[in-house]
Amino acid sequence: MTLALIYKVFGGLHMLMGVMMGLGLALPQGEGWGAEGLDGIVTMAEHFGSALVVIGFMFWMLPSWTSEAQLKKATMPLIGAQVLLVLVPLYHAYVSKTINTDGGFYGLILVSLILIGLFYYRSR
Repeated sequence: MTLALIYKVFGGLHMLMGVMMGLGLALPQGEGWGAEGLDGIVTMAEHFGSALVVIGFMFWMLPSWTSEAQLKKATMPLIGAQVLLVLVPLYHAYVSKTINTDGGFYGLILVSLILIGLFYYRSR
């Protein structure tokens, strides 16, 4: 797997998550999540979803816009940002206990850690 392909996989995953958030597919369903009081959450999900689509698109296109050497140079700072994006949900799951730790949570953390490892391995 090349570094360019890893960038495309990462970008595609983030575009998919952004579309899901923008369409409301990632919002919790069920008891206790009625329509009242959710306007702010829905609005923020739409804004965050659109940001994920833009970030995903930038990662998808980055291999086309730069050389392999520039990709390798850019990868280390981007890994730092990705580590932060893994630490924040871990904090919310285990310290503030505001999100559930179900299979989807652990799956997404695992995929994120695998991608971080692949970015690091291929950028060396």
